[in-house]
Amino acid sequence: MKPVFQKILVPVDGSHSCLRAEQLAASIAKSFKSEVNVVHIVSHDFMHPELKANYQLPPLVLQKLEESYMKAGEKIIRTAKEIFKEESIVIKTELLTHEDPADKILQMVKDEKYDLVVIGNRADTPVKQYSLGSIAEKIALYTQCSVLIAKRKTKIKKLLVAIDGSEQASRALDHAIELAHHFKGKITLLHVEEAKLFEMEPKVIEELSTNILNDAAAKIKNIPYDKRLEIGDPAKTILDLAKEENYDLIVLGSRGLSSVKRFLLGSVSADVSMDSHRSVLIVK
Repeated sequence: MKPVFQKILVPVDGSHSCLRAEQLAASIAKSFKSEVNVVHIVSHDFMHPELKANYQLPPLVLQKLEESYMKAGEKIIRTAKEIFKEESIVIKTELLTHEDPADKILQMVKDEKYDLVVIGNRADTPVKQYSLGSIAEKIALYTQCSVLIAKRKTKIKKLLVAIDGSEQASRALDHAIELAHHFKGKITLLHVEEAKLFEMEPKVIEELSTNILNDAAAKIKNIPYDKRLEIGDPAKTILDLAKEENYDLIVLGSRGLSSVKRFLLGSVSADVSMDSHRSVLIVK
């Protein structure tokens, strides 16, 4: 297997969630000896051609606006450097401008072949304090590499790994095993089957699920683990269990096997990453 987490991109914006992302990235980079690039992308409404045309701000006003945003960006980068310096990690930093930060980050991942993006979740409203902001959501959906979305917990000791027998779920487990090994963590293997399907063929589905769990367990060596088979809605079951049993990190593939193949984990990564109170690693 290719070594994981060799090259990490950490987009930052000065928010509390991004500070947690920096802490998580620093922990991983220290353990895996990763190369880290921290980037802040300056973007504001008046960078867009339509608004420039509509408001026709004087060039001097636009210049002052740019200078203010760049100065704030420099402070955000300095803060990030201090966080990584505390872990004795030398990082590369970039202060860039772009109309759409998410598009720029996606292009950077594609051009520079990152293994992992570690990003904070930003709440759109206080009510949805754990929901992804639009930038993080877009990156989680469309980036070509794995994405770690930092929520309120920054430990990596207790890992919940969703499996369904798919290739991507297998890769997710590989990543979880690496993390558990480096951080002396424990893994829970979770397989979820939809209630309606289980009720139709309980013996068949139970046998199939047991085989999926056993095959996954066979990959784990010298790491404590347990196995869980649950019946219900996959995303809700993952979220409920992660909260009830206080997991630090949820690990899952970006897409599982389709329901046509009678595996109902399916593509639940978007729902889990949107609503989870715990950090989520989506493995591509």
